[in-house]
Amino acid sequence: MNGYAKSASEWWRQQRHGRWERVRLRVRSRLRSYDRALQSEQGPVATEDGPYPSGWYFARFGEHLRRGQVVPVTFMSQSYALFRTREGHVGMVDSQCCHLGADLSRCGSVSGERLVCGYHAWEFDRTGHCTKIPGMDRIPPRARQRSVPVLERGGNIWFWYGDGPPLPFVDVDFTDDRRRYVTLPGEVSICHGGLLPLAEHVTDVSHWPFIHGASEPMQYVSLRNEGRHFEYRVQPSSPVRRMQGFFRPYILVTLTGPASSVVRSQHGPEPNRDRPFLAAVLGSSPVRDGATITAWRIAVRKLGPDWLLWPVNRLLAVLLWWVVRRNFHADLEILRWTRPPAKPLWVKADGPSVREFQHFYRRQIVGRPQNPQPRHDAVEEH
Repeated sequence: MNGYAKSASEWWRQQRHGRWERVRLRVRSRLRSYDRALQSEQGPVATEDGPYPSGWYFARFGEHLRRGQVVPVTFMSQSYALFRTREGHVGMVDSQCCHLGADLSRCGSVSGERLVCGYHAWEFDRTGHCTKIPGMDRIPPRARQRSVPVLERGGNIWFWYGDGPPLPFVDVDFTDDRRRYVTLPGEVSICHGGLLPLAEHVTDVSHWPFIHGASEPMQYVSLRNEGRHFEYRVQPSSPVRRMQGFFRPYILVTLTGPASSVVRSQHGPEPNRDRPFLAAVLGSSPVRDGATITAWRIAVRKLGPDWLLWPVNRLLAVLLWWVVRRNFHADLEILRWTRPPAKPLWVKADGPSVREFQHFYRRQIVGRPQNPQPRHDAVEEH
């Protein structure tokens, strides 16, 4: 090969390598609008403000974290690197590298099943253990990151905050049945109050006639309120005739933690947890003082098989998505700036729902959780 051909071949190899390197960087660094909004408002990261209730908290829509992607996230005033491996598994570790402090969420990249620091190429698995140090045969015991238990359920990525091992997530397996359900991610919104107003509004049935246009007051019926469990039914206060059941449905709400809930439409007082017509999965998470995110998504049962009714199934899901969005935004305009008063003024019309939820919320607060040590069973698989 002459000198010109060799130079041209080398130039083409460098251009091709540079192109794929740019693609790799885009996969790692591309952020969503709510990521940019949170970062633009972010000041110096403080220590944990808690204590917060133990439970599962919303981290991200599963669709918003692609394979090989690393994104910076902040929860409870702590910075983490949230990443998805090439096999599709999700990990969440402290963003500050234990070596010399590089930010893994911004300089890190995914290599196979490992998160690689962009500074000295240390590799960490999803539990935070360092598995490789270039030029080293022995890995120091302290070479590990704090990891947080994560899982994917109902189309969302959730992380666990609290003492002890994570509790099981509420059963939402029906949302993953693509033969029977269409699932659509909703929106992630930033609110400037604390976690409690966002979490408790789901149980506030007295606001329905004024905010959501309910034709009559709604009744709260507690089904289970003990320990880590909280479930209730919302129904019209007057008897419902059989012909009116579809237009004045019952609603079943199951909380898998103080900040995450599943809302299922019902056609009667008997709970139908496995095959509701419409389900909304709601979640909120504190970011830092003055910033809390809240998110929702829906699952709609198909009217028939896709080979016959795909356009109808999709259209129905999109229409209901807009209905849920309209109701969500009606609450959001108020909740965005709501702060709990030092001493709430309760009246009879409020009913018992919010106060019962607040008791449930507070009994999940078990003190400031200690930083969990990385371990293999800290990450659950879907």
